[in-house]
Amino acid sequence: MAPEPMISKVVRNPDLIRGIGKYSRSKMYHKRGLWAIKAKNGGVVPRHDMKADADAPAVKPPKFYPADDFKKPLVNKREAKPTKLRSLSFPLSQSSLYL
Repeated sequence: MAPEPMISKVVRNPDLIRGIGKYSRSKMYHKRGLWAIKAKNGGVVPRHDMKADADAPAVKPPKFYPADDFKKPLVNKREAKPTKLRSLSFPLSQSSLYL
């Protein structure tokens, strides 16, 4: 079965610039309908308690233990290029300054 196409959601408060919304906090309070939700619940926004965590599955010990603990190196996909050495033949290095 083919995956369903993603539907782009339209935000209620578009950004004018990053971090600054088009509408104020009070305007968004009314656009979201929080005033109606509070009125329906006696002036308090309903709060849902956290669910209890399900029991974690038992972790099986590894079949083989490593001989030594080594940190896994970070992935580095850079190509190693030869070092650029600067030439040592510039005028001041070969001549002596006499005072």
